[in-house]
Amino acid sequence: MSRRAVCAAALGVALSGSVTATEDYAFVASLRCVGGTYGLSLPDDARQLPALGALLREETSEVEQWDGYTATRKTLFFDGLALGVVVFSHEPSHVMVTHAEFSTPAWNHLMPFKIGQPTASARALLEPRAENDADLRRTYGSEGDSVTFQSAQGVVVRVSYSCYSG
Repeated sequence: MSRRAVCAAALGVALSGSVTATEDYAFVASLRCVGGTYGLSLPDDARQLPALGALLREETSEVEQWDGYTATRKTLFFDGLALGVVVFSHEPSHVMVTHAEFSTPAWNHLMPFKIGQPTASARALLEPRAENDADLRRTYGSEGDSVTFQSAQGVVVRVSYSCYSG
């Protein structure tokens, strides 16, 4: 095989890989983790988050020391919900969501996508970007936040949000 043919083949593989990557990701400019059409409906006050339900446990992953305050990254675990947040010692009510993973319908009231709903219903919320994604295998995202789904037999069984937190 000539050197030119090898380069052409390598370029073809590289280009096909980038096409696949874009097919796996659908840009939704207005997607936000909290609020808006696709985002979560959470209390505005971080101190109210543990009261969302029976808190199973809380895990702190990082504590950052800043000038006069701390920022604590932690995950709150409920039955069927793992909610990642950053809370701030100098503003106890302020919260930044880092991620959320839903796996039971008990939490459907917090999001526009519903565990147990047909994938067609979730796709309808994301149209036209989801029209060719029957099983919701793509990642749907904006510049900072994204949502992914798991489905089984045409039903949404898990919804995961990933949120920009600096």
